[in-house]
Amino acid sequence: MTASKHPVRSLLLYFYKNYRAAILTGIITIVVIDFGELLMPLILRNLVDSVSGHYSQSLLRTSLYSVGLVVFCQVIGRYLWRVSLAKGAMSAGADLRRLFSSQIFEGLFRDIQRRKVGQLMTLATSDVENMRTALGPGLISLVDALFYCFTIPFAMMMIAPQITLKILIPLLGIPFLVILLQKKIYERSAQVQSQVGRLGTLTQEVIAGVRIAKVYGAGSELSQRMQRESHDLNLTQVALSKTQALFGPSLELFLSITLVLLFGMGTGLSVGSLVALQRFVQKLMWPMTALGMSIIYFQKARASGTDYFNFLEEPKGEFLEKVDEWNWTPIADTPVIEARDLSFGALQKLSFKVKLGEWVGIQGKVASGKSTLFSLLLRFIDPPRGQLFVNGRDI
Repeated sequence: MTASKHPVRSLLLYFYKNYRAAILTGIITIVVIDFGELLMPLILRNLVDSVSGHYSQSLLRTSLYSVGLVVFCQVIGRYLWRVSLAKGAMSAGADLRRLFSSQIFEGLFRDIQRRKVGQLMTLATSDVENMRTALGPGLISLVDALFYCFTIPFAMMMIAPQITLKILIPLLGIPFLVILLQKKIYERSAQVQSQVGRLGTLTQEVIAGVRIAKVYGAGSELSQRMQRESHDLNLTQVALSKTQALFGPSLELFLSITLVLLFGMGTGLSVGSLVALQRFVQKLMWPMTALGMSIIYFQKARASGTDYFNFLEEPKGEFLEKVDEWNWTPIADTPVIEARDLSFGALQKLSFKVKLGEWVGIQGKVASGKSTLFSLLLRFIDPPRGQLFVNGRDI
């Protein structure tokens, strides 16, 4: 199974394999922080009920100490997950760039040459950044969302089991919203990455050929091409932003309906219980938003990771791995370079020998194979077996 078929899974497995300690530390501290957030409404419920009923100085003191302890633990926890998960994600981003660089120098020339400069630049910058963001903010948002989604309903049932399930019914529409939008986000993210690559290639070509463009008066045409590509990219990015923007208002709508149901059905509850439930419902806003954010992050990583891992899966050449083992000392009576019926592209059954100390000139018409011959000699292109030799060795 290739990584490009399941880019997000491959990315997460790589992250876990290389940064297991950072991931576990980050997840544990996030859970501790979130558990503290669950305690705050419960503490507030006891405090409000005490104030609205019989005021207790000892309960007030205990509540304040509890809040201080929870806040202190959260401060430590937030620091720890930032220096673990965030640092691990940044290190993983550096690893992804290193792997990209390694593939650039070790991959077959024909595969590198097949890709345009803008596409390679997009892989090394935008695509890597999308994957790094998924490992950092994306993973953090996902852990937060899952913890709250599973624990807040149970905490609410501890306070008011008779109405909790009823008021949470509107939130069941959120998974359907996520399923509906994630496919569009992935498709439009892939379009954005493709257009960014084309625009990068065009920019590189324009800058490299600006002098020739001016001489031949082609500046206006190139400028129009840049404008068209930029306009198309802008339209695609706006379409992606519109799809992403549907998450926030939709989540607020579902939660607002939940609050209306809470105040409509919770008339028999104490003031403290009502305040605690309202705080829990408000806290559900973040996990729902975080779920949407993580979906966006991972869909972008999926679109970027497909191209990135496809690039890494291209075969590597054997020449660069074994060249240091070769004996480059000239061998007596053996040509330094020899071609035996070399046939490749425009070259057909070309044979020649070049001995040590000889000067050889090559001439030919346009597209007769001169550049191809040198590309074969330098292994920019793999030559056929048994047709090209250096120091008597088949390259």
